Amino acid sequence: MGTGTHEPAKANAAAILPKPVPTLREFCAPREARIAFNRPEARTSDLLSALAYPFHPDPLAALRNSMQSFFGRDHIFFAPSGQCAIAQLVAMLPQKEVVMPAYMCYQVRHAIAAVGKKIIYVDLAKNGVNSMAAQFEEAAKPGRILLAAHLYGVPTDIEAICDLAKRRDCVTIEDAVPAFSGRQKGRLLGTIADFGVFSFHHSKRMSAFSGAMVVANNSRVISTSTLDAFRLMKTKREFPLTDLIFGFVQNIGTAPWIYRNLTLPLLPLREVLPTILHRFQSKAGTAVEGTGGEKQFSIPNNRFFSREVHAYQAEILLRMMNRMTGIRDHISGLVRVYQERFQNTSIESLVPDGCDTGAFMRFPVMFAGRERDEVMSRAARTGVQLKSGWRGTLSEESEASRFPNATLIAKRLTVLPLYTGLTLESADSLARTLVKIA
Repeated sequence: MGTGTHEPAKANAAAILPKPVPTLREFCAPREARIAFNRPEARTSDLLSALAYPFHPDPLAALRNSMQSFFGRDHIFFAPSGQCAIAQLVAMLPQKEVVMPAYMCYQVRHAIAAVGKKIIYVDLAKNGVNSMAAQFEEAAKPGRILLAAHLYGVPTDIEAICDLAKRRDCVTIEDAVPAFSGRQKGRLLGTIADFGVFSFHHSKRMSAFSGAMVVANNSRVISTSTLDAFRLMKTKREFPLTDLIFGFVQNIGTAPWIYRNLTLPLLPLREVLPTILHRFQSKAGTAVEGTGGEKQFSIPNNRFFSREVHAYQAEILLRMMNRMTGIRDHISGLVRVYQERFQNTSIESLVPDGCDTGAFMRFPVMFAGRERDEVMSRAARTGVQLKSGWRGTLSEESEASRFPNATLIAKRLTVLPLYTGLTLESADSLARTLVKIA
């Protein structure tokens, strides 16, 4: 009797209770939202076709001519890497102090420190990823180098920074590494400061494994003959066989079907191989005489300082130059997808209104009211891999209070993928998934 009396009550209670909400572990992102963070712009067809370089007359000269035509500058010089290019420029300049953002690629800091110059940091602009002219104002004292950057391809106000430098008798270097083909007020980024620097690293838009380029816009600062001949250490030009194999593996591993079914489950192991390779590749630095003849500084003895751009790499870059308009159009389309999906949501875009988006390398966002690592962890459990920006400022931790905007970006910034192998549909699916998660 007692059991029969209570069972209808239990049934009625179950009927009025809300259904349990699915946990995040039960939510799985759509397959098209599970995408590789980066896929090289150098396609497998580029890697194969470029092997015909011995049959083409001087691919390096052809690449130089192509860049001269594209940028409208006569003085184009190649370097082993973007890090090396910045180190070479700073080493050749007589100025002893370099002013640069407190938040940017750590390799830039290493490059400047390697040649014995003093670094002075400035904060980022509020709600942005770049240091603007207002942030450089106080530190732009006569006899200093101002190093401005277009982080993730987002343009800074480089014209205003250069105007400030001219008034203060400073030299300017434009780190346009992530902003190839970007424009500001119709002018190509990298052609506005005294010197512009670009990288051909495999993670960049113009991906040719390694190598870099310097655009000299002011030959009065450093003579072009000196700029062309100067090297921090003895260099060699050799076929990048290991990089070629890596390029094939990266293209195969980031193909959509292979990435979702084979690469994604193996991503937890992605830190193991680079660590092993680093142990084999690391070598002692090479002592080099300072620009004044009285100093010695240590340059990393690795391929990023010792290996010149090869004719094979030039062939790859020429192929990408031929389709640059299509690359820019597709990147702009991906940016529009993200911007439209994130409107009126808790995901804050850090892209200034009206800027050129065709050269963006990443799409920077912050999640309002959420810790970045929490969102990244939640996303990973659904099969979506996100990337943070650099997780700290370049300054000493004790100085963090001097750079509140840079510190905030270091703690909160997340960057989303942008590459031509990413379809608009997949980018839209990723954006919708992030809105649900955040």
